[in-house]
Amino acid sequence: MRNSIKITLFLIFLLSSLILIPNLSNATSASVDSEAQLLEALQNIENGETITLTNNISLTRPVEISNTKSFTINGDGHTITREVSSWQPVGANGTLISVGANTTVTLSNMTLENSQKYGVQAYNGGYVILDEVKIQNCGYGGVLANAGTVEVRALYLGHNGREDSNNGIEIAKSETISESENNPKIVMNGTLNTDQTVNVVYVDIDDPIATFTIENTDNTVNKVFLNGNQLVVTDQNNNILYTSNSIEGVDVAGEGYTPPAPVVEEEPEKDPTPKTGIDNSFGLAIIAIVLSIFAIVVLRKDN
Repeated sequence: MRNSIKITLFLIFLLSSLILIPNLSNATSASVDSEAQLLEALQNIENGETITLTNNISLTRPVEISNTKSFTINGDGHTITREVSSWQPVGANGTLISVGANTTVTLSNMTLENSQKYGVQAYNGGYVILDEVKIQNCGYGGVLANAGTVEVRALYLGHNGREDSNNGIEIAKSETISESENNPKIVMNGTLNTDQTVNVVYVDIDDPIATFTIENTDNTVNKVFLNGNQLVVTDQNNNILYTSNSIEGVDVAGEGYTPPAPVVEEEPEKDPTPKTGIDNSFGLAIIAIVLSIFAIVVLRKDN
């Protein structure tokens, strides 16, 4: 009887292992160290999988992702940059990584730099999550929410844009995207740090952008608000860190900014008892009486 139970348990364990092992093997799609390997991994990626960089990668053309999947590209501390000598844009697209409609890509633990245009863009319904990402030295700007959604979890922005200006996160809608299609959205869900002060967030009012959305999660440190005809990014105490350009005529869906309440220093409580000088005089009188008695006792002993 005991042997039968052992055999049954062993068969159950073996069957479970055969079922689980294939799933575990697909937890990470690929480890890549070149542009060719990255492009191949993107063609074969499945929902929930992760592509991990094992080396810095130089791109000769923009990486355009529109496969209706949700997955992660983990830089593992490496950099994706543009190979200047052999770079070939795709039409008007000169951005390093572009994420298209119905596709969600998490970029984590990486640096994007030296792009012809932007480091990354969410295009026409694409969803980009930036988690421990640094973007710097890109020709047009760091991040482009081009009728797509950009979620900031942990983003550092160096200088991006023209030499005499800066463009961190740009909110836009290209002329090629119809009015009835998607609109831009910015989701703050963590921290946004930068060494820049101008146009950390910029709204492109030249293209036909009529409306966009801003959103703050409950646990975000930095937040984005509408303040009059500008966007503002605040710190954890709700103080304004960065202010956008003027966005008159654009409909913004999202929270309005409320300044923090001023801190009022409390004055120390005053003693309500009037100071008449009686207390001090009474104390002196007691001391005088004690000294007098002491003197009288000493004189009597001497006599």
